[in-house]
Amino acid sequence: MKEYMKTGFILMLFIVISGFIVATVYVSTKPAIDNAELNAKLKAIKKVLIDSRNGGLLLSEDKIPTSLQQLQSAEWDSSDTGILYEGKSTKVYSPVYKYTNKDGKDIYVLTVSGIGFGGEVISVISFVKEGKELYFNNLEVISYSQETPGLGANIALDKVKKRFYPISYEGLLNGVKVNKDAGVILSTPEQMKEGKEKGIVQTSDIMTGATITPRAVADSINAGFEYLKSKGVIQ
Repeated sequence: MKEYMKTGFILMLFIVISGFIVATVYVSTKPAIDNAELNAKLKAIKKVLIDSRNGGLLLSEDKIPTSLQQLQSAEWDSSDTGILYEGKSTKVYSPVYKYTNKDGKDIYVLTVSGIGFGGEVISVISFVKEGKELYFNNLEVISYSQETPGLGANIALDKVKKRFYPISYEGLLNGVKVNKDAGVILSTPEQMKEGKEKGIVQTSDIMTGATITPRAVADSINAGFEYLKSKGVIQ
């Protein structure tokens, strides 16, 4: 019996010490992890605040968030659950940010996801409201770790991301889709531009063999648009 008690005490002591070590490591590294995540988010938000129509910033430089406090002051909608909208395979995450530029245009910044080949593909995206209409402005893919290198992982390449923006209000109403799903091939820059006016994004030439991942991005853009509609941003 004494041997059992001795063994049990040793095991209990080992568990307590191990738990203490894990807790100490977590507490000591959490600030660095949180800071890295914040900086990555701020970088992504600055990217999507670039005007995809002319390459300038939608906001003046001093209005671009550079701290958690500035970010929190721009919160427009949030949820304790962490999710503001959920579709069949898409999500809009909390919070959503809203900015108004000097021209009086409202800019909405959302974090959205769709299901790619290997799992969630998460992006930070922006919409701009002009009058009674919205257009899709910009995109930054922030999580795609499960995608196949050379195939789905190419979604993070600038030349691929640029294919998704800008998309007109008409294109958003039609529903954004990749060209393979639309059954067309858009060969020239002019055709690609006209395609985006209709909501069609040409990706098959630069993501050969990968359709599910760019479809996930298209679906997540649609989710962001549907969410904003549900909030009365457009009638």
